[in-house]
Amino acid sequence: MQVEIKFKRTGSHSVYGNFAAGDVMRCDEALAAFYVKDGVAKYVNAERPDAIVQAENAALTPPINKPKRTAKSASV
Repeated sequence: MQVEIKFKRTGSHSVYGNFAAGDVMRCDEALAAFYVKDGVAKYVNAERPDAIVQAENAALTPPINKPKRTAKSASV
């Protein structure tokens, strides 16, 4: 799925070439998420793709603490 982003500053990409502040680009969700997370761009539409929201929420969930192993009790 294509996502539209707007760049905040100047930079370049090996495939897409140079971009400047104010340029708009349509690209895949993964590349858009990379630029937005890096602070280089913002999403043009207010709604972000569900896949990106789910990925960010999954990254924010705290790890589950497993109980430590205890010594086996000696049977009598």
